[in-house]
Amino acid sequence: MKPSVLRNAALALALVGAASGTALWAHDDPRDMGAGPGTPETEQAGGMSQADMKALADQGAVPMMADGSTPAPEADDAMAMDHGSMDGMDMDEAPDNSDKPFGQRLMIWLGKFHVVVIHFPIALIVSAFAAEALGIVRRRKVWRTSARIMLVTGAAGAVVAMPLGWFAGGFYLWDRNLILTAHRYLGMAIVIAAPLLAWAGLRRFHEDRAGDKMFVALLGLLTLAVLVQGFLGGTFMHGGLHHMNF
Repeated sequence: MKPSVLRNAALALALVGAASGTALWAHDDPRDMGAGPGTPETEQAGGMSQADMKALADQGAVPMMADGSTPAPEADDAMAMDHGSMDGMDMDEAPDNSDKPFGQRLMIWLGKFHVVVIHFPIALIVSAFAAEALGIVRRRKVWRTSARIMLVTGAAGAVVAMPLGWFAGGFYLWDRNLILTAHRYLGMAIVIAAPLLAWAGLRRFHEDRAGDKMFVALLGLLTLAVLVQGFLGGTFMHGGLHHMNF
């Protein structure tokens, strides 16, 4: 086997290992993450306002929701609880979903793979744009050929990642978390655009200079959409734009 083939195979295995080695994020009920319609900020527990609920919590009492459950704590309170209970707790421990129906457990399990798969189309599409642009500037056809291959592979990865994302967030057409809603539909647009552009890159846009420029411009727009999509996903998973505070 040629050394270059061995090197590429080792690199691919390293990338897979790095992505799979990260802890699969433990998703609980997607609605707890902001998925689905509703306005939890204005919801009341048994006729109590958020202020009344906080007052009861400060007194050590836990108000009950209409369905018999307890309301989720405020973000600051949740952080304090997490820091206070960090000792002796495995932070990678997944929630117990054994009491859920099989179908719901399967959806939760499949959704966990979204954060593993999504790294590959992001990296491949961005790299495809860089290789295509450099190939045009340097007049290196081999770079542009590599860019087309990376784009095809990245588009295939996006097609796999998109349904896994819907498993992770639940099958809702609208979410109370607008970042998640934008993430859903931008992802669907990318899944439509990426395979079409990959097909066009293999069949067209390689015969003249004007076609090359048109292709790299479209690939640049796709790359920008992928970067925005990745930012929206990270922003949603980290609880909003607070993780960007300087």
